[in-house]
This record gives sequence, structure tokens and C-alpha cells, in this order.
Amino acid sequence: MKQLVARQMISLFVIAMTLPFCSASLQADIFTYVDESGKTVTLEASLYGSGKRRSEMMHGLLKPDGSIVLVPQGKIKKRELRAAPKPLTVEQMSEGLTKKFGKDKFRFHLESPFLVGVVLAAPLDGSDRTELRVKTFLEKAGRFMRNVDVIFETYSRKMGIELADYEFPMAMLIFESDNDFESFAKETTGLGDGVENILAYYSHVSNNLILRMSECSSFETPLHEAIHLQTINRGVVKRFAPVPTWFMEGIATGFEGKGDRINVSPDRINTHYALMSGVAKLLNWGEVVALDGVFGGSVLSGDAYVHAWGLHWMLVTEHPNEYLKYVQNLSTKEPFAEISPKDQYKEFVEILKVRPEELQLRFKVQLIESILKEKIKLPSLDDKYVHLEKHKQEMAIVKMTAVSYSPALPPRIEGWLQNISPFRPMTFHIMVLTDAGTYAEWYLPDVGIRRKIKLKPQNANKIMRGATGGRWRTYHVEVDSAYPGSEKAEAWAAGKFPIPAVSRRAQVDRSRSGQ
Repeated sequence: MKQLVARQMISLFVIAMTLPFCSASLQADIFTYVDESGKTVTLEASLYGSGKRRSEMMHGLLKPDGSIVLVPQGKIKKRELRAAPKPLTVEQMSEGLTKKFGKDKFRFHLESPFLVGVVLAAPLDGSDRTELRVKTFLEKAGRFMRNVDVIFETYSRKMGIELADYEFPMAMLIFESDNDFESFAKETTGLGDGVENILAYYSHVSNNLILRMSECSSFETPLHEAIHLQTINRGVVKRFAPVPTWFMEGIATGFEGKGDRINVSPDRINTHYALMSGVAKLLNWGEVVALDGVFGGSVLSGDAYVHAWGLHWMLVTEHPNEYLKYVQNLSTKEPFAEISPKDQYKEFVEILKVRPEELQLRFKVQLIESILKEKIKLPSLDDKYVHLEKHKQEMAIVKMTAVSYSPALPPRIEGWLQNISPFRPMTFHIMVLTDAGTYAEWYLPDVGIRRKIKLKPQNANKIMRGATGGRWRTYHVEVDSAYPGSEKAEAWAAGKFPIPAVSRRAQVDRSRSGQ
């Protein structure tokens, strides 16, 4: 028996608050305000918008780097009129990021208007070969951003959507360490431990694309978030405007495919979502249109993305003229304005001349007819979307298989690990843990760049702390990594490996199930 473990892709819009719009005009000022720590800050910025939150007036201040600072009105002490601040250049932004993260831990590549930077987990070894590998990796990431730009422009031109020029440099920050990524995400999203499930995100506040390096081997998840960046920075919609979530997620899922090999767009059938539409839990498309909450943290949020793709695809292919009018209407929505679910639904029907429920009734038939007409071959559900013991974690791709003739016996585990770091050899510690409180582990002291290692088969018969034994039903894989010569790597070399413990909650769950 296998535990099929995978992180749910979360498309995250980092929205600090929802505010009713007060003023759309941008006016350059020098603001003096008191921040959350009590420090007095003087900032050159434009007033992006204003509104109330919990009965407190707030202001959004747009900085020259494209980021927005949200400040309570009562905290603003002084405001002086000035000429409009000039947006930063990519060179100026690179200087600021280098200062922020440190010269020894930050490398970047400029491909105007894009800036691609990597935040290193530890300083490099100083060799020209390693620096060249980092440079090559960043150039690849730069090409990815350029490819996204080209494919988005191609789609928009085809649909008649007018795009604006970039106002600010577009930064993509890649964190080599998962721990550094999660620490940064906690600071910038306010999601706490929930950031462990985030693979990449576009921030409305900083206007940056933030990624784990482990997601850059294919760029599948970053592609989704890069479309959000494009949609907002090319004038299709405004940041913090009341744009329906189904639209934002529908257009982003429409481009998902093979990562940096962008070979699909919202007007074509996405084989992944077409396949998943047959197994996703049923959601009423009227609710998908009206209620942004269906894309939140509920168990149905993943299915909502599937429905958003289908809804968006139907509009693009069946109602292209009305779709264009709807997009043009979205572009007029101002930052911090509000719209009720009822009005969001009403606006959809009035502009698109069709109810979402009607589209849902026609969707399956239309999809099947298009698949047959275009002779599209869908991937295997069993091979690709059910057996998910293959996953990425801590700069590794791992695939494991558990075999057992009886749930009363520890399973025999076999598999492989690949180091996906583009420029470092890595040290890995892998554990496969069963819900019976047993585990197996492997220590790989020096895995070369891109090298794949076959793991020696072993039984998961080591005992976790607090384990009571019993029959096993599921397993999951945990991977930890270290850099050769680091404190963690030296501890592992001395045989000091972590011993997993059975959580109290797991013991209670097993007790309730009678095992």
C-alpha cells in the first residue's frame, strides 16, 4: 500500500487587505509615517489608493520600485507635494536587492525589463566553474521570463486585448534554500506555517515573483505565477482591484503546460485540466463566478482551479467577442474598490450574455467534441495523476516504491534520488515513514550536480520515538539537504541523524480507528 504525497499547488495572491476605493489619481508626495515597529519613515511615493479596513482609513503608497506600502491614515504624520518619482531601472533594482541580501549570497541576471536573482543558501566556493554554472542557470531563468512575455503578448494580440508597457522592472527572486523561502514568505504574506505548502507566488505588495529553486527544474508552477505578473503589469487588470478570482486563475491555468516549454494558451485545450475535469468534485459554476472563497483553503480549492480553467476556456472559444468586452471592463476596475458576490455574478451575465450554469451544462460535450476534432491524446490518469510518490523537495527529485505482502510487516522500500541543484553537489538524508511508526533512512554524503542515485532497498523497520507499532496503511517521504562542509553535513557525517517521532495527533487518530 502506498501513501500518495504531493504538495498542492497554491496560486497565491498576497493581498494584505480589501479596501474600498477612494482616490485613483496618482500624485507624487513625500510621506512621513510611523511603521509597525514605531520607527519614523520618510518615503517618496505616489498615492495609489485609499480606503477603510475595520473602520480605519488606510493608504496605499506606490514606491519607485513598483512595491506598495499600506499605511494607516493615523500613522501618517506629514505629506509634502513633490514631482512624480521616476521608476527604478533594472540596474538600480539590482543594486537594492544586492544590498538587501548581501553580495556573498545574491547573484542576478538583467534582461530588461526583467531581473532574475537567486538568493543563495550559503556562499559559493569561489571557483570560476561554479560562478559560470550560476550564470547559466540565471540566463535560463531569464529566457523563461522572456518566453512568458512573448506567449502572453501573442495570446493577447489574438484575442484583441490591448497591453500596456511595463512601468516598473519585473523581478523574479529564486531562493535556493526552502527554509529561506519560507522565512521570506512568512514575512511578506502573513500566512505563518501555511507557507510550507506554497511553491511559488506573485506578490501584489512587492510586485515580485518569488520561487523555490526546486521549482526551477521545470518552471511548471512558476509559469502560473508569471502569468499573474503579466496580467497585472501589462494593464489587463490593476493590483488590488476587485477582479474575480476565477478569471485570474482561469487565464493562468490556461497557459500551464510543460514549464519553460510554453506550448499552450487559454484558447487551446490544456490536456492536464481537460483530464482533471473528469474527476474534479462538482462545483456550481455560478458559485465559482460569484464566490472568490471557493479558491481559498478548503478541500475543494484544487478543484476550483479545474473549473476555472473550463469556464475560461469556454468563454474564450465560444464567446470571444463578449470575452474581450468583459476583459476591457475588468481593466477599468480601480484599486481597493469593492464588489458584492451578487454584483460580480450580475456583471458576468450582463456583459458575457450567458449564465455560467449554461456554460457548465455544455462544457463536457464541447470539450469531448474538441478533443476528438483536434485528435488530442490525454495523458494517463493512473500514471501521472494518481501515483504521486515522485515529488520534489529540498533540491531533490525523489521516487519511492513500497512493497509488502502483509500490512502487519514493515514495507520494503526502494527508489532513487536526483540532485536538481544546477550548481552545487549536495548531501541528502532521506526518510520514508509509515503510519505504523516505522521508518527507513538513507544518507547520501556527496551527490553531484544533476546526478541520480539509486537507493539501496531496505525494510522500513526502524522504530520512531513514541511508536506503538501496529499495521501500516500509508507512508510518506521526507528529504533534508545540506551543503558539503556545512554544520549539518558534518553532523550527519558523524552519524548524528534525526530520529523521527510519532505525533500525538497521529496516535489519537490510529486509536480512534481501532488500530
